[in-house]
Order: sequence, then C-alpha cells, then structure tokens
Amino acid sequence: MSLYRRPNSPHYWVRFQLNGREVRLSTGTENRREAEEFETNARSHAWRQVNLGDRPPYPWSAARKRWLAETRKRSKARDEQILTWFDEHLKDTDVQGITREVIEELRALKAEEQSQATADRHMALLRAILRKCVNDWQVLESAPRVPMYRPQSAEPRWLTREQFAKLCKELPEHLQLAAQFAVLTGLRMSSMLSLTWDRVDLKQRRAWIPSEQMKAGRTHGVPLSHAAVAVLKELQAFQAKQEAQHRAWCKRHDETYEAAQSEFVFTWRRERIADCNTKSFQDAVKRANLEPLRWHDLRHTFASWAIQNGVAPHELMQLGGWASYSMVLRYAHLAPDHLAEAAEKVAKTSHKNRHTKKSSRNTRVSA
Repeated sequence: MSLYRRPNSPHYWVRFQLNGREVRLSTGTENRREAEEFETNARSHAWRQVNLGDRPPYPWSAARKRWLAETRKRSKARDEQILTWFDEHLKDTDVQGITREVIEELRALKAEEQSQATADRHMALLRAILRKCVNDWQVLESAPRVPMYRPQSAEPRWLTREQFAKLCKELPEHLQLAAQFAVLTGLRMSSMLSLTWDRVDLKQRRAWIPSEQMKAGRTHGVPLSHAAVAVLKELQAFQAKQEAQHRAWCKRHDETYEAAQSEFVFTWRRERIADCNTKSFQDAVKRANLEPLRWHDLRHTFASWAIQNGVAPHELMQLGGWASYSMVLRYAHLAPDHLAEAAEKVAKTSHKNRHTKKSSRNTRVSA
C-alpha cells in the first residue's frame, strides 16, 4: 500500500519504488485526497529526476543558510537583514519556484515599501544567490533574469559652512561634537562611533580605524587636524562633565557611585552612542530648515569642503578611506580651478615645437 500512516505522525506517508530504490516521503497532510495528489506529484517529480535529469527541489531556506555560511562579504550582516525580508515571502518556496514573475512581484513590492534603489540592492543579492544555485551548488538548471530599476544617482548632498553652523546650533551637545568630528575627518558613522580612546594619539595627531570597522576592509589611518584634536579634547571634557553629573546624582539620591566603563570616544549618558541619525538629529535638521539631510551627508560635506579648499582627488581618497579613485571624482566639479593651468597648456604652442618646424623647413631648402 503506497499511502500509509506512521504511529507517531498524524500525516499520511507515501512509499513507492523507483529504479529499484525505495522512496518514502511525508505528505504533510491528514486529508487522504490531498495525500493522493501529493503522491501523484511526488512520483512524477522523482521519475523526471531519474530519467530526465531534473534537479530535485531545493528549499529557499537551505539556499539562504548556505549563502550566509559561505559568504565572506563584509556586508554579511546587511545580507542577513535583506534575507530576513525575503523569508517573509519565500519561506515555503523552493528556488525552482522563484520565477521571473515572482521576482517582478517582489521587486515592485520592495520599491513601493522603500525605494527603487533599495529594491535594486535586494534584487542584486537574490540574483547572486540564484547564480550560486546554478554555477556552484548545481541545484538549479538555470536562473531567471533579475531586472533592476537602476535609478539615476542624485548629486551628493552637502552643506555650506553657514548651513553647518546653523545645524550645530540646533543639535544637542553630544551630537554637535560628533557632527563637527564627522566633517573634519570624513569618517562614516559606523567607523566613527566604533572609535576608542586607545586608538587616538592626541600628541601625534592621528587615529586608527581597524579593517573590520571600515567599509573598504582596510585599516585606515586618520590624520587629525588641529580642529579635530580640539573637538576630541572637548569630548574628553564632555565625558568628564557627564561623569561629574552622574556622581552628583548618586550622592543626592544616596546611590552607590560606579565609574563609567566605556572606552568609546562618542558617548551619551555614559553609554556608547550606537546611532547618530536619530530623531534628535532629524528634529534639529527640521528646525534648521535643511531637510532632507542624512548623517551620511556630513561625509559628503567633508569631501566637498576638501575639494573646494584645494585638496587633490587622490589625496581626498586617502583622507576619507574611499576604496577607489572613481568614487571621489563626483566631487571634482566643485573645484574646477585646479584644471585651469592644464586648460592653458592645451591652447599654448610651445617654443620647442616652433623651433622644430623651422629647422625642418631649413633642412628641406638646403637639400
């Protein structure tokens, strides 16, 4: 009997022979008619796999687990967040069931939820996993095409010095100091907030960001300007003031005082700051009439100020820890003056060239 029940399972099970090999599967249902339908499909799939070379079903959950186990990307944590979103829609799906129609539906849904750019990032990861299924894991015959929106990149948003001063007036003290350090060093928020005092040398005016805290994956040395050092000293004073306030509070409330244990440069209420792009920041942006503005735009501000003050693009690349030269060229248009000398050279006829032409004519006449 091909359909049967097991003592410890409420579901029907199916058992059949294929090329001398016994196949046993749970139908996952207590309904006999559904179990019979499952058996028919199971026999058909098994026959096609043996005789036509079809790949067996490969669950999406297995593909996402394998991807996270094998990937060496620095953005693995972001991949996991994206895959969690896909799990909501693909958790009961095999990779064979991720068709072009399914992809189009998911892409449109994500674009509606957030933006086309975010949808493209999600689709890029899905495309990479499907290609792995074909080329490396060989659980999929071919991968469907994954279309992209590819929205036009907007010009980087940056602040003038007057706008930045206006913003700082609206920020609470801890965010004001963090913002000043951001525009003086160009550090990304995650790298900046991971900075610890043992990686800061105020005397030599430099700091170090380890490779695991840099997007480019390389250890980054940060030369500190006199202004950046001044901000760091203000941060030390700010932390001391917070500590004194807490000590006074403990004394007033007859509580046991314990010194702060944080080693991080950027703290608030004696705890490490985990995020700067908060409601407090956005409220300050709104009061300063600078919307829309993200914390990351302070990095664009650093780059824009640097170029306008004569910093060469290759120097900016090293200062800001950009991975490639092309990434800083989008700021070059802010200071075209450094090309003025080169433009003059194009129009200039050199003395050497005129002399060469005259000598050539004289040679021909003498001959």
